[in-house]
Amino acid sequence: MTQPDRQRRGPDLTPVMDVVFILVVFFLVVSTFSETLVKPMQVSLPGASAAAPAPQRAAELKLAAHGMTLDGQAVSPAGLSGRLSGLDDRPLVIVAGDDAPYQALVDALDGAQAAGLVDVKVQTERELAR
Repeated sequence: MTQPDRQRRGPDLTPVMDVVFILVVFFLVVSTFSETLVKPMQVSLPGASAAAPAPQRAAELKLAAHGMTLDGQAVSPAGLSGRLSGLDDRPLVIVAGDDAPYQALVDALDGAQAAGLVDVKVQTERELAR
């Protein structure tokens, strides 16, 4: 006696349906979050008649072993932030000499931050000579 042939069953699709259901739920949730979190940016572009502003001459703060000068005038580290606050929106270039102490650079950067300057560049005299 032989055992009767069992009917052949297809593969179980339950795990596949679970994964598809989870993906559908995921995409529904992500699509609602993307609409609420991402806000359109409104940009007003300048017209053709708007001219580009003329570039401003940068203020130059030179650091050396004997002290610092702002546009050729000597300035103390204590009075630096007051002098830098008078620059308005002019950019500031800090030129550090080879003999300048690191503390002078730290004082200059602290003074620029206290004055509210946002356009500050640091150069060395070697870079300036190129």
